[in-house]
Amino acid sequence: MLQPEVPLFTPKNGTHMKLDRSARAALAAVVLVAATAALAACGAAASSHSEIPGPNPASTGAIPTFDGPYAAEFADFYARASSDFVREVLKDGLVTDAEFAEMTARFTSCLADQGVTFQGFDPGGGFGTSNAPNGGDTETIVNECSHSSGQDFIGALYSFMKRNPDNLDSATITKDCLIRKGVVPPDYSAEEFAQDNTGRFADFGSLPNDLQKALVSCSSDPLGLLD
Repeated sequence: MLQPEVPLFTPKNGTHMKLDRSARAALAAVVLVAATAALAACGAAASSHSEIPGPNPASTGAIPTFDGPYAAEFADFYARASSDFVREVLKDGLVTDAEFAEMTARFTSCLADQGVTFQGFDPGGGFGTSNAPNGGDTETIVNECSHSSGQDFIGALYSFMKRNPDNLDSATITKDCLIRKGVVPPDYSAEEFAQDNTGRFADFGSLPNDLQKALVSCSSDPLGLLD
């Protein structure tokens, strides 16, 4: 089962970063260590939001037939969407800039109703908020607003397609990015990358600074399309 991007947050500064929870597990692992380290550098340790499960697909009626590089993702997210707004956005297999803007407005409004200020998305799909007032649970508020506004599914697909429009193998394009940055050997393979995710990359803080920076950059923008 494909999963939406999941925000990570640091309660100290309210910074969130969405992680690709698609079937491309090798990328998800390196994004996790890279994002965690990047957020920790901001002044607090990162922790993961709980994923919010979608509804039983039977509750959404017929699922449209999707095509294109992200057909499987659109079908999965459509089946698990719990609002007419999200299904209306996804039904044509596209997320337009206007639809993303409407979702962002809904997300912003939902957060504001809970006293949390949305601080905008970054090019890689991460986003920032203020902390919840009066010691409120920022993580819970963000999760609930993410789901009710469609940020979890619409935002995920929008980011997927901006970052990797042809849905190329994530491990391959990420290792190619690392090679271009000169932090791994020219013959470094996708298999080695997958092994490193559960090996040496897991201890992110012990890696050389140039490799840390490359992992963060290549995880969020492996094709260099978001600069």
